[in-house]
Parts: sequence; C-alpha cells; structure tokens
Amino acid sequence: MLELKTLSDLRSHIMTGISCFKKTLPLFLILPLLISSQVNASEYHEVENPAKSNQAGTFLKDTWVIDYKVNDFTDTLRQATVLYIPEDYRTQKVFFMRCRDYFSNFSVQYLDEEKYLKESDGILPNASPSFIKQGYVYDDKQKLTVKTDSDSVSFDISVGGQNKALSKLFKTDIEKQPGLLGMSFHTSFTYQEMPSFRADSNSSDTEALFNLLKPALASQNPLYFELESSEGHKHSFSLDVKRMNQFVPKQVMDYCFTGRTLR
Repeated sequence: MLELKTLSDLRSHIMTGISCFKKTLPLFLILPLLISSQVNASEYHEVENPAKSNQAGTFLKDTWVIDYKVNDFTDTLRQATVLYIPEDYRTQKVFFMRCRDYFSNFSVQYLDEEKYLKESDGILPNASPSFIKQGYVYDDKQKLTVKTDSDSVSFDISVGGQNKALSKLFKTDIEKQPGLLGMSFHTSFTYQEMPSFRADSNSSDTEALFNLLKPALASQNPLYFELESSEGHKHSFSLDVKRMNQFVPKQVMDYCFTGRTLR
C-alpha cells in the first residue's frame, strides 16, 4: 500500500497520476474533456437599430441592445443584459437590466446638473463620501413613483451621481462639462432559485415594484416613472414596453422578469 507521509508526497502522487492520464489517453480523447466546459454555451448579441456607419464618431442611438448566453445542452438561458440607449441622452433616460439565474437588476441612467441637486446650503448631499475619489459626488434618497394605467407604487430609492463618466454602459457624443453628472438608480429582485444558504431577500418596496413590473411587461402596458429629489427637482419619463417586447426575445423577457418568482 502506498504511504503518503507529507503534503508534498500527496501533491507529487496527484501530479504523477495526471501525467499518466495524459500519456495513456490519445490526444483526440483528452481535448474534448479539456474544452467541453468552454463550448457549452452560445452567445448572442443583437442591436435593434445598428449604427449607420462604422466610422469613428458614430454612436448607437434610439436602440435596444441585448446580450445573452444559452446553454447548448438544455437550451436554457444562463445570463442576459438588456439595454436601451435613447436618441437624446441629454433629455431621455437609459434603461438597463442585468439578469442572472438567481436575481435581476433593473436600473435607470440619466444626466442631471449639480445646481438642481444641491441643498439650501449649496452642498451636494452625499451618503457615500468614501467614493468621492472615484467621482461619486452625490448620493441621496429620492422618491420614485412607478405607474401603469391602473396601478402605482411609490418609495424612496438611493440615487447616485458621478462626474468621471457620463455613462459606463455605452459611448456617447455628449462631452463632460463642469457641473454635469451621470446619474443612476437601481433595484434588485432576488428569485426563488437563490440557494437556501444565501440570506438575500426582497424588501416590501421591492416586492411591490416587481408585482407592478411583471404583469406590465407581460401585457405590454407602458410604464411611467417620476423621480423627485428632496429639493423638489423632478424627472418624468416612460418605458415603451410594447417596443421592448417586439425586439427582446420572449425567452429573455421570461428569464429576466415575466417568468420569474420572487424568493
């Protein structure tokens, strides 16, 4: 019987076994084993309205962009992102959804000016001062209201603003200017597929928003948003759900929202 007295002996024995395995099996049998984990998913990238030119300085505008991976053996999605880039980022909002097996993020990006966000003392509220070096100069709660034709939910949500980049999701022809901030807010939905050993859960506000979004996205009803700061500064905008459903595959919509159940 082989006696392994030290950790070094064990490592040497394992490496010898691997070496023998490689020498015993033909190369055409080894290669599929080595690469099988890398070829079991197909990746898809689709753009609703591609840029009219490939020349430098041409940017995507007024378009949905989706990326997703499908397991080749089970034909099921593994992950997906859904992005809407507006025609005019100066006045319109960006919608971004990041979807995984256990959760989905729903976020909105837009531009705003510091002067509208400062408090009466002229200071930008910032609940996360440790991130100032990364350009995050604003972090405050704002009131978010989301409506359909028959229902609505309202709650406070954290909104962040940074001056290093106007957006990290796509390239824009808008130049950075003093006082102009790239703004964003998001919420995360934790699904029942989340492993039991994870403590992730959904707040009552998250549940209320999901219960509004899911049927609206399934029935292609428009969604209306209003965001109001503590100083009374408002943004009103909408999501064209019908157009979204016309381009985004149903399989992706189901994976992200319409086919999911909250934990």
